[in-house]
Amino acid sequence: MSEHSTYAGTQPAGEAGAAPGVPVGGMMAALWRARAWIVVPVILASAAAVLWLSSVTPLYRSTSKILVENQETAYTRPSATTEERVLLDQESIKSQVQLILSGDLSRLVIRELDLASLPEFNPDGGPSLTSRILSVFGVTRDPSSMTNDERVLDRYYERLVVYQVDTSRVIAIEFSSEDPELAARVANAIADGYIEMQKTAKRDATTEASDWLRRQVDSLRDKVNEAERKVDEFRTENGLFSTLRGTAEPQSLSTQQLTELTTQLALARAQKAEAQAKARLIREMLDSGRPVESSEVLNSPLIQNLVAQQVTLRAQIAELSMTLGPRHPRMQELNAQLGDLRQQIREEATKYSRAAENDAAVAAEREQDLLASVDSLETGVAESNRAEVELRALERDAKSQRDLLELLLARYRDATAREDLEALPADARIISRAAPASSPYFPKTLATLLAAFLGSLILSCGIVITLELVRSANAYPGVGPLPTPIRTDDADVPAAVPGEYRVIESRSRPALAPDPEALGSGLEDIRDEIVVRSAGEVGHTVLFTAVRRIGGLQATAMRLARSIAAQGRRVVVVDTEFAEQRADDESDDVPGLGDLLSGATDFEEAIQRDKSSRVHVISAGQVDGDPLILLASGRMDTVLEALKHTYDVVILLAPAVIRHGEARLLAPRADQAVLLLTGSSGDSTARRAQDRLLDAGLVNVALLHVDGDQDGPRLTAA
Repeated sequence: MSEHSTYAGTQPAGEAGAAPGVPVGGMMAALWRARAWIVVPVILASAAAVLWLSSVTPLYRSTSKILVENQETAYTRPSATTEERVLLDQESIKSQVQLILSGDLSRLVIRELDLASLPEFNPDGGPSLTSRILSVFGVTRDPSSMTNDERVLDRYYERLVVYQVDTSRVIAIEFSSEDPELAARVANAIADGYIEMQKTAKRDATTEASDWLRRQVDSLRDKVNEAERKVDEFRTENGLFSTLRGTAEPQSLSTQQLTELTTQLALARAQKAEAQAKARLIREMLDSGRPVESSEVLNSPLIQNLVAQQVTLRAQIAELSMTLGPRHPRMQELNAQLGDLRQQIREEATKYSRAAENDAAVAAEREQDLLASVDSLETGVAESNRAEVELRALERDAKSQRDLLELLLARYRDATAREDLEALPADARIISRAAPASSPYFPKTLATLLAAFLGSLILSCGIVITLELVRSANAYPGVGPLPTPIRTDDADVPAAVPGEYRVIESRSRPALAPDPEALGSGLEDIRDEIVVRSAGEVGHTVLFTAVRRIGGLQATAMRLARSIAAQGRRVVVVDTEFAEQRADDESDDVPGLGDLLSGATDFEEAIQRDKSSRVHVISAGQVDGDPLILLASGRMDTVLEALKHTYDVVILLAPAVIRHGEARLLAPRADQAVLLLTGSSGDSTARRAQDRLLDAGLVNVALLHVDGDQDGPRLTAA
């Protein structure tokens, strides 16, 4: 038993889709007709705003600003602190904000300005009606359960705003009051109180530090006295009397004596070595027969006189040798005198050598005496050194105690000097004092009136336009209710049901055979994909188009639709090829999509049934004007939404992508696309057409190769 499609019942208009929008002119006319419903609410809202503005008490706001920074100078900074303090971070600034909002400072300002006596902060009639109502709903605390001070403090915090200015180190203190003078006084009092609290906190910390330092100084004095007493007693017991030598450290007497003897011993050894060296040098010169060239010998006046005579004789010998022979009596006499001079010089040098040897012997004797003295002192010095080690330990202990005492004394004197309140600057200063405001900040008269006027005007116009849209949707005659196809047996359905649907026989050649087996492998794969996708969603939309104009586009689309319908899916084919209509097409008188979009017909007249299958068809129909504008209108969206809610698969038949714009216009409304191309299309052209569809919003574009460019029939029910 095969199934057949028929129309049974209708779908409500609301499910078929909304009616087209109301034109701008119609909206303006509707607003003019309902002008009374617009003007009256606007007047009432404005009057209510004026009444509220006249009844509410104006509030004035004053602002005082504080800069948080280190105010200490070289004269007020503790002497132990030499570097500047690091700038306060953001967390420190926020902590100062909370300090200004603290209860202690708030109560201090309230007492100082006697705010509890003012009706603004402590009304005689008790809490207001608004406060009582809010307390009933738990929004605020019950005023009746609060004490008088708590009510004043609560009202005080309602009027106080403290915040950090951007990311700076400036804190703004804002206070609101019915009296501008009072607002300025309170803001300044808060700033002054905060500065005073800073100073008081510093003075308390300094006083506490002074007390602690005083106790430490008293304790250290006793320790220093005890340590110095131990040093003196130990020095006396061990006989460690010390003397100062210039800038050197103090030395004991035995150590000083040993040092002096050691110095003398070194000097004696040096003198002995020097004398021995002189004697040895002169003796070696004499033994070798060389002239004596020692500085000690040559510096002797006698030697110098003998050397001068020797030089004179040599000069005479040299002069006479030119005229006299070596055996001449005069020459022999002069040579004898020269030999005598040489002998005298050697004798004098020998005397100097013996004198140097004597000096070396004396130095050696002195060295022995000094060695004996050093040996006798070393034992005493060793014992003294051991005692000095203990003494130095005692002295170090006494010195450390004394240094600590001096340090604490300096800090104690500094702390006592800083106890004066005026000498302790706060870590903040007032950079802007509050002044009485000349105009209230609440309420904003102009802003309130504009808000009431514009708000009521927009709300009234919105209500009127909404009612007009609802009325137009209910009364719109252009797109009627969409018939709902149901499945029935062929035995229950006659060949034709006049008045429910129309069957148009095809006058084309038998190329549109409904045999699903005649599908090619490519079209069959597309068919299977569409069947699978349509099973999981409602109204699966397929855009069916070609790269260039192909005569068999409509026939291929119908073959695909019939094959999908044979799988049990409800299918409708919508033709959007307005530009491809031929003048000899005999189906032009059949209502179609163009008539449906223009409001000339409804769904019942526009939908046709394919005679050979259960596929429903909406032909292109008649179009007045630009078809692209019609396809881009809201009516097209309405028609598509209605079809999606009725059919499982909606196939949109569009003309070629390269020549026309219908396919790119419909691409965002489709779930996938089938792009036909022939062998003559070219790969670059096909790629360009596919890219256009992808750029329009599609993510699934299937390419289908077909043979032939012959013209085919217009899409009608066959």
